[in-house]
Amino acid sequence: MSKSPEQRLLELEQENRLLKKQKKTLEKQVERADKKAIIFDMIIDLAEKEYNIPIRKNSSPE
Repeated sequence: MSKSPEQRLLELEQENRLLKKQKKTLEKQVERADKKAIIFDMIIDLAEKEYNIPIRKNSSPE
């Protein structure tokens, strides 16, 4: 049985709301991950400076 255009429109609007909500959640997760990466990088920099040891490996591209 085929859906009416009104039903299809309602389904698409509901799907659109869900996708917008998912996008917002993913954007927050990306922002949080970026902040974590910056903080971890700062911690490594401080540890290398404080203890005068190289923590990061210097790997050359092959």
